[in-house]
Amino acid sequence: MSRRFVAAGIGAVIALGFYMILGALSPAPARLIVASPMESSAITLHAPRIPVIDPTPARLVIPAISVDAAIEARGLDSARNLATPKDYREVAWYSLGPRPGDPGNAVINGHVNWWTGDAVFTHLSRLRVGDEVRVVRADGHAVVFKVSNKRTVDANARIPSLFASSPESTLTLITCSGTWNPVTQSDTQRLLVTATLA
Repeated sequence: MSRRFVAAGIGAVIALGFYMILGALSPAPARLIVASPMESSAITLHAPRIPVIDPTPARLVIPAISVDAAIEARGLDSARNLATPKDYREVAWYSLGPRPGDPGNAVINGHVNWWTGDAVFTHLSRLRVGDEVRVVRADGHAVVFKVSNKRTVDANARIPSLFASSPESTLTLITCSGTWNPVTQSDTQRLLVTATLA
C-alpha cells in the first residue's frame, strides 16, 4: 500500500470525524408547532370563566297574561309622578327604588292601552293570587314572584307604603284603571298588583 493512499485514508477518517463532531455540537433545527383551529378552540373552551353579575332588571314575563316586555329604567316626571315607559309595549321600573329581588318594594308600571289599541298591561286586571311574575335580570337570572294582592286606588292617591323600606322583597305592578278624564288627560284610577318573592 502506498504512503499516499494511506495518508489519504487517514485524512478522510480525520475529516469524517471532524464533521461528525460538528454535527453533534450543532443545534438541531428549530421546529415550528402551530395549533390547529380545533386545538385552539379546545384551549379557549377550557379557560376559566368569570361569571358576570348584573342585577339590572331587563325583562318582565307574566305567562298568565302573555306579557314578555323589555324594562326601561325610569324615575319621576316633571310633576314628580312615576315616569311611564316611552314605548307602550314596554314597562318602566322605578330606578330610584330597589331592584326587583332586593329588600323593599320594587315598582314597575305600564300603559293599559294606547291610541292604536292594546298596550303592555291591558290584561293586568286578569291576574289572580298565585300567578307567577318573573323579572329577568341583565345577567339572565330570573327573580320569581307570586301575585298576592290586587287593589284599585284614586289616580291622585299618594301611597307611602309603595316606597317604604322593608326587609322583604315585593313587587308592585301599576297601570291605569277607571274611566278616562278629558280634563286631566288620564284615567281616574290606578290598578296595583302586588307580588311577593316566591
